[in-house]
Amino acid sequence: MKQIIRKRLCIVILTAMLTTLLINYYIVIHNAQNEMYTRAQEMFWQVGQILDQNEKEAEKERENLKEQCFIRAKAIAYILQDRPQVTGDQQEMEKIARLLQVDEFHLFDTKGNLYAGSEPKYFGLNFNSGQQMQFFLPMLENYDLQMCQDITPNTAEGKLMQYAAVWREDRKGIIQVGLEPTTVLDSMKLTELSYIFSLVTSEKDSTVYAIDPESETILGSTDETLVGKQIQDIGLHPDQMSVTSRGVRAVLNQKDSYCVFGKSNSVILGMSTTSASLYREVNRSTLMVAAYLIGLSLLMITFISKDMDRYILEGISSIHNKLAKITRGNLDTRVEVDSTPEFRELSFQINKMVESLLDTTNKISKILEMVRVPIGVYEYNRDMKRVMATSRLAGILRLKDQEAEELLADHCLFEQKLDTLRSRPVEREERIYRLEGADLRYIRLESFERENSVLGMIADVTDDIMEKKQIERERDIDLLTGMYNRRAFYRHMEQLLREPEQLEHGMMLMADADNLKQVNDKYGHENGDRYLTAIAGLLKGCGWNNCIAARLSGDEFALFLYKCSSRNQLMEYEAGLRKTMETCTAELDNGERIQVRFSDGYAFYPEDGTDTACLLKHADESMYEAKRAYKAASVGKKDESRGSKEGNVS
Repeated sequence: MKQIIRKRLCIVILTAMLTTLLINYYIVIHNAQNEMYTRAQEMFWQVGQILDQNEKEAEKERENLKEQCFIRAKAIAYILQDRPQVTGDQQEMEKIARLLQVDEFHLFDTKGNLYAGSEPKYFGLNFNSGQQMQFFLPMLENYDLQMCQDITPNTAEGKLMQYAAVWREDRKGIIQVGLEPTTVLDSMKLTELSYIFSLVTSEKDSTVYAIDPESETILGSTDETLVGKQIQDIGLHPDQMSVTSRGVRAVLNQKDSYCVFGKSNSVILGMSTTSASLYREVNRSTLMVAAYLIGLSLLMITFISKDMDRYILEGISSIHNKLAKITRGNLDTRVEVDSTPEFRELSFQINKMVESLLDTTNKISKILEMVRVPIGVYEYNRDMKRVMATSRLAGILRLKDQEAEELLADHCLFEQKLDTLRSRPVEREERIYRLEGADLRYIRLESFERENSVLGMIADVTDDIMEKKQIERERDIDLLTGMYNRRAFYRHMEQLLREPEQLEHGMMLMADADNLKQVNDKYGHENGDRYLTAIAGLLKGCGWNNCIAARLSGDEFALFLYKCSSRNQLMEYEAGLRKTMETCTAELDNGERIQVRFSDGYAFYPEDGTDTACLLKHADESMYEAKRAYKAASVGKKDESRGSKEGNVS
């Protein structure tokens, strides 16, 4: 038992330890993921801030460039309007361009044709020469309009330029200024993702990238080898880029990773870390907690085992041994364990229970003796050997004192005794059995089982059974002849006919007493009864084992023979019965003996019928034919006798 408790204690503590480890492992993993999520959100915010700041600066540079274009275009328009003679001097035109620090400027007439400027190679172009120049067509219809074009490749060379155009105040032409947007382009480079990610520092085994949600292309990354690739190329599926979840597992570049995504302007920012790097501290922390818990568990098991041995196991062992003795039937055993208050109380209650058990049996015995009811009660548990029984039980079972003591000391022997009693049941009675001995007695056995407990009662019902048999005898037996009466005959026949396979060949024989009236008239009814008794004795003593004989009415008898191998055998029996009748006589009360006569008829089973009524009907018809023949023969004999007397007289 000690080993079992220690084993279970170890299982409980180890289970608690493993549960704690699992919970700790889950919490640490959850914290690592949350930490990465927080770090990623901070990184996304930082990238977003850089993008916003650089975008603002680039926009400011664009606005400054536009403003410079307008100012210089208006300055050139003023110079040319004030000194129109320089229009034809190319050197002066180039000098003005250098003076005002413009890369190029052009003069258009009122129809939009380029006719002069700092770049002669563009002469002859007009506002319809290309898509870039068509931008300024609306100015030909509105003299108050001034326009500045975004940085666009020019029509002639495809060079990136920023153009602005204004009308001269005298409305004689349009001045267009072109500047190379070096400063603006430098500012715009600061807004490019590749430049921004070059400034971002990421931890080892971590990667930050920006993804175009439309094309699913990586626009920028701290890992330059990923730029320009499709997300599917690195193992990422579009469905995994959820900006609403806190993170998702994915296999990126054949490495198990944990990813976090966020939205920034028109791109999706992502941050991934390999699982090995993310959970490196998780494994180290888990091992430390496991070592701590194992040490603590060993200490707990050691101290708890010692206390259990001292206060619990020794007490349990002592109580177990005492209960084993009580179970074996030694009810005088006392339990005295006081190592703890609980064991002290348990010992007291066990002793009290045993005393109550003994006292209950004695009380029941006293009550049954007081009411003088021949009943014995017993009870036992299959986990215990002893049988508790009232004092009258041994007398009902006719047991000697020593035999009763042996049976009650072992419930197995007691059950064997009950099985022996149950092997002698009384026919047509439920739970009634014969008790063999000097005089036949009857007992009733009743028992009730619940789990391993058995409660039973044994009652002496001899008087009841004898009285019942007497009533049945008076109900079913004809008092004059000792044969079955009509009702009993029908009942027994019905029982036989329920099993036709057991009957084989059978014969229903009916007999009717002849000359009964003459016997009654001549000798009196008492001698008539003697006459009927002689016929009954003849039929009952037929010498056939398988038969039912009955007196159906005053002078009618029935005899059913069964289990015969053939009809011929039955016919031989009937012939033998009639032959026996020829020598049978009835002794009257005066000592005189008279010849016994009856007429009989018969029917065969199953040829003439398979039920009682049908067989009796056929046998009855056959009997009355025989009776008529007998009467006819008797009348013929009387006539012959009368004729013989008349002849003698003459």
